[in-house]
Amino acid sequence: MFKGIKKILVGGEKEGEILELFKEHIEKLSEASETLRIAIESDDASLNYEICELERTGDIIRREIALRLYEGAFLPGIRGSFYRLAELIDECLDMVEDTSVYFSLIPGINPEIRDLCVRVAEINCKMVDYLYEAFSSLETDADLSDKTIRIRAKEQEVDGLKHQINKKMAKVPVNSFWEGINLTNFVNSLVGISDRIEDAADMIQILNVSLR
Repeated sequence: MFKGIKKILVGGEKEGEILELFKEHIEKLSEASETLRIAIESDDASLNYEICELERTGDIIRREIALRLYEGAFLPGIRGSFYRLAELIDECLDMVEDTSVYFSLIPGINPEIRDLCVRVAEINCKMVDYLYEAFSSLETDADLSDKTIRIRAKEQEVDGLKHQINKKMAKVPVNSFWEGINLTNFVNSLVGISDRIEDAADMIQILNVSLR
């Protein structure tokens, strides 16, 4: 059982099941993020369906986590923090799905902008990997600071790419008002994923402190 939290576990079995559900939840986020990266890189909007299915599965996992929490897993004082983490992971999945939908509405992206968007999508995938590592570290008394620092560094890298994308977008002609809106929504949603991942990492850090 988890070394860092075993003193406050109630029963143990329910808590272990919830922690495994969280790992599964983050894994679905990882799959969705990687599928989005492939979609952007290959210009394959048909992958939107797969991402939507992963988001629906993630929503089922979030509800299962909530149900088990309110059935009595963990002490009352930290149940809210666990549920908030589940919400944040779900918000990440929602944003990946939104990004995929906006991408499917764009007839084409300037190659230079596409390359930058692929880089953002790659960073998002790496951040999810770090998020999984951070959550898994709750199983031990390991210091999470190195993992959260890496997540923050990647988020700042996305901010820099966002500025580059916006500069190039200002010079790219669009065929209609709605094409411009969809492109803007796509980019804003894509770069916003990293913010949500960082929020989830912050919640894991809070849980790490609370569970000691």
